[in-house]
Amino acid sequence: MGSCLVFAGPTPARDRLVAHLSSVFDELPCVDDLPGLVAGLGDRPDVVLVGADDGSAWMEAVRQVRRHAPETPVLVVGEAPDPFDALGDRAVPEPDTVVPEDERAAWAMRLGARGFLRAGDLADPSALPGARPVTTELSEREMDVLLGMTEGLSNAEIAAELVLAEDTVKTHARRLFRKLGAGDRADAVARGFRQGLLR
Repeated sequence: MGSCLVFAGPTPARDRLVAHLSSVFDELPCVDDLPGLVAGLGDRPDVVLVGADDGSAWMEAVRQVRRHAPETPVLVVGEAPDPFDALGDRAVPEPDTVVPEDERAAWAMRLGARGFLRAGDLADPSALPGARPVTTELSEREMDVLLGMTEGLSNAEIAAELVLAEDTVKTHARRLFRKLGAGDRADAVARGFRQGLLR
C-alpha cells in the first residue's frame, strides 16, 4: 500500500493531480497549510508532493518535510507555465514572490527536494517512490514476443520460434510497446520486469 501526501491549494489542478495519481497510490491525503502538512507527516507517507504555486509557501513546505521527516522523499511539482516575474538580483525570494519555473526547480533542489517535475512530467506516476506498480495486460502472443526480446532474439528469430510471419511479430511488438508505454525493445523489457510481467 503506497501513500502520497499532497501539499497544494484546493484547486482544479490539485484535483487533476490526485485523479492522475489515484491509480498508483492507495492513500492520497491532501493538505493546504503547513500545520496540516506537519501533522500528515506523522502518518509516514511514502512520498510527499509539493505543488509549486505562485507564492513561496511551497518552499517552507519542503523545509518542513526535510526537518520533520528527512527520510521521506519530497518532489516539487510545477504548474503549467505562466508569465512569472523574474527574481532579479535578489538572492532569496521574499514572501509571496512569484518565482519562475526554472528558479523554482533550482530552489527545490537547494531546499532538499528529491526532484522537480514540470507540468506534464507525471505521465508515468508509477515511477514515483512508494507507488503501487501498474500491471499492463498483454495477450499471450504479446507475452511470447516480449519473452523473445528478453532473450535478445530478433523479430525474425522470434517469428521462427513461434512459427509466425515476421510482420505478425512486428504487429505484436508495436501493440506491446503501446500498452507498456515503451519506446524501444530495451525499454519494453525493463518495463516488463518493473510491472512483474517478467521474472
